Amino acid sequence: MKALYDQNFWEVNSDYLLISEFKNLYDSDKSKNKTNSSKILWAIYFAYNPESKFYNIPDKLNILAKDFIKDSKFKWTSVKEVVDLYKSSVLSDAERALVTWGEIITMRDESLKLLYKQAIEAKDTDELVKLDKMISNTPKLFEDYKKIKKDYEEEKVTKKGKTIVSLSESGDI
Repeated sequence: MKALYDQNFWEVNSDYLLISEFKNLYDSDKSKNKTNSSKILWAIYFAYNPESKFYNIPDKLNILAKDFIKDSKFKWTSVKEVVDLYKSSVLSDAERALVTWGEIITMRDESLKLLYKQAIEAKDTDELVKLDKMISNTPKLFEDYKKIKKDYEEEKVTKKGKTIVSLSESGDI
């Protein structure tokens, strides 16, 4: 059985071609059967769809560029308009909030590590105190993130419908 991503994105999701940003990417692709732009769209799906197996990988964009698109020098900024449109039009409000908060938490984590390292190397105790206060706020940010994730999970159940578990699956018999 062929994986969904082995199929051409444009054949599976031809409706996207109605939107000019997607159509421009498609039209600019000179590869046979538009395979290059198809790979890029599948990579965008993998990177930003909360249901994707890649979603929680911190370095997913570099991994997808190198291993899926097969271009380790791929510049995600070259498709920023398409990525932004994907996130704003394809994702629900809850999915968009989850993606945004995930990106913010990742950037914050990386920045705090770098700033903390620099402050230690510079022996800047004032800066370390400020950074410690920021770090102490991290649990509150994660609580907010968990609320957004809970909203997303509730929306997912509403979209897909509740699953009725059989008596044998629940362990009752």
